[in-house]
Amino acid sequence: MLRSLLLAVAVALAGFLALERAPKAGAADELTGNWQLSTITLSGESVVCILKVEEKNGKPSASVLFSPPEVETSLLDFRVTDKTVSVTVKQVRRIEGSAVTTRIAFVGVRGSDKKLILGSTGDHRIRHRAKFSATNKQKLGANELFVHAKLPAPITKALELSEKVSTLQKMLAQEKDETKQKQLQDQLAEARTQREEKLPALYREVIDKHPDSPASFDAAMELLYMSTWLKMTVEEVEKLVKLVQKHSATYGPLFSSITLTQVAGVLASVPGLEGVAVAALEPSVKALSDDYPVAIQFEVLDTYKFALEKAGKLAEAKTISLRLDKLDGPLDAEYLKTVPPFSPTPFAGRKKKDANQVAVLELFTGTQCPQCVAADVAFEALLKSYKPTDLVLLQYHVHIPGPDPLTNPASVARWDYFAEKFPDQMQGTPSALFNGVPFEQYDKNPAHRRGGGLDISEDKFAQYVAIINPLLEKSVDVQLRGKATRTGDKIELTVEVTGGADTNMKLRVFVVEESVKYVGGNGVRFHHHVVRMMPNGVGGVAIKEKAFKHTARMDVGEVRKELTKYLDDFAADSIAPFPKPDRPLEMKALKVIALVQNDKTKEIVQAVQFDVKGKGGR
Repeated sequence: MLRSLLLAVAVALAGFLALERAPKAGAADELTGNWQLSTITLSGESVVCILKVEEKNGKPSASVLFSPPEVETSLLDFRVTDKTVSVTVKQVRRIEGSAVTTRIAFVGVRGSDKKLILGSTGDHRIRHRAKFSATNKQKLGANELFVHAKLPAPITKALELSEKVSTLQKMLAQEKDETKQKQLQDQLAEARTQREEKLPALYREVIDKHPDSPASFDAAMELLYMSTWLKMTVEEVEKLVKLVQKHSATYGPLFSSITLTQVAGVLASVPGLEGVAVAALEPSVKALSDDYPVAIQFEVLDTYKFALEKAGKLAEAKTISLRLDKLDGPLDAEYLKTVPPFSPTPFAGRKKKDANQVAVLELFTGTQCPQCVAADVAFEALLKSYKPTDLVLLQYHVHIPGPDPLTNPASVARWDYFAEKFPDQMQGTPSALFNGVPFEQYDKNPAHRRGGGLDISEDKFAQYVAIINPLLEKSVDVQLRGKATRTGDKIELTVEVTGGADTNMKLRVFVVEESVKYVGGNGVRFHHHVVRMMPNGVGGVAIKEKAFKHTARMDVGEVRKELTKYLDDFAADSIAPFPKPDRPLEMKALKVIALVQNDKTKEIVQAVQFDVKGKGGR
């Protein structure tokens, strides 16, 4: 199912503010004092910070009064109207010696209780319950940072079953003894069986005996997620949907819309429940207007269209498609304006006058990979920070964790080339290499090896910069230059290498597309420097002379045909389908990147990037 872009949390907040009206007189007065921002889960409430709200010139102003220990909290935005309160903070915390940045955006709806504002945090894909409550405290003790919820007994039992599975999984991953591993595997299998058999009844008990408890919302959501395998009647599912609608409305329209979008997406895939999916989302669709954030509109309408198609209501689905088409341009504009969600620091220049090595970042990623978002966005930020005479970037797409239409035989072959040398590092996406050396060999911090979403893209950018800048202080004897000309679909290129003759040295040439628009499962809308072809193959060309010249010719039209066949063949043999039928093969703005690489060590000693000029190119 088509998914929209992954916007910064602040984008959803800014869009929602379009719903707001001018504040009434006295709106600021009502909020004067200390307010605690907390996120809410089934287990309880976690404190984000305490803000001090004051009135300045008749308008509310806020400042951070308290932040949890070892967390630096700064206020990015605070807005109040007669209907809503919006708070955006940035938090930096130290984890295993590393700084991890998180942005938290709260949007709450003001009600009759002047001391409590319920709302949610998150983005257009998933939102979490939260609250903004008046307090007379200026700081909190360690035992006040998390308030445990009073849970109904059935939910407690359900949590214990799930926790037992998680504990056994961790024990199994750490156990080295084969005999103990077998015992743990048997225990884990039994725990999973117990969980699957008992959870449905426990969740139903919560709903039947504790319908007004917040836990009934979580129980209903879990049962609806189980509808893909748990045989439930239409009547039971409808009852669960109504309960979710009731509870989610308490936390505002953003939380309600996105929560019901998730529910409808699940139900639409279950035979017999397609109609319930349509009905579940209809209220949210009717409530949409041009004032809603574009990303929210798209997410709700896209899922609604999917549900209509599954329910056989093709005419209605076609109407929704027309609405979705109108949102595509605004979504692109928002994405280009807000991603990356930080201002990349421009490279200050090399410190050594004779330094001439060009740094090379090769990123293996996938449009279906949620954990690749931080790396993808950091990759884009690097393009804004460095000139191609300092840093060249290559992005390879692979079918991890699912089919990716930007994948091609060249990117797969390049993966295999590095995986043979670095099997421990090339385990999945994202995988980054700098001058032919894996990220993990430069950065030893285990916390930095993980992928993540948009909220940690600034941290990932900083990690990459810390590796790139020292590389730019190196001097090498190898020099590269080249040119490429395009006439229609025909491209001719020449690369000249000086000082690179060596038994192990190879020249490798890549043709990359400057920007490709494709929205996959992880929501990234634009992909940059995507490798489309390697004119001489993954093996490259041996550099046998001190002054070496290489020429190559290619036909973009033939490449399109070959890639289309490759993708079609892959789709025919793959268990998992491509998320969309799109084959983004425009290939108008092309660049050439040439590398001189040591085949024995995989180290890249020099690189050059140049545009493809002429008719059909630049």
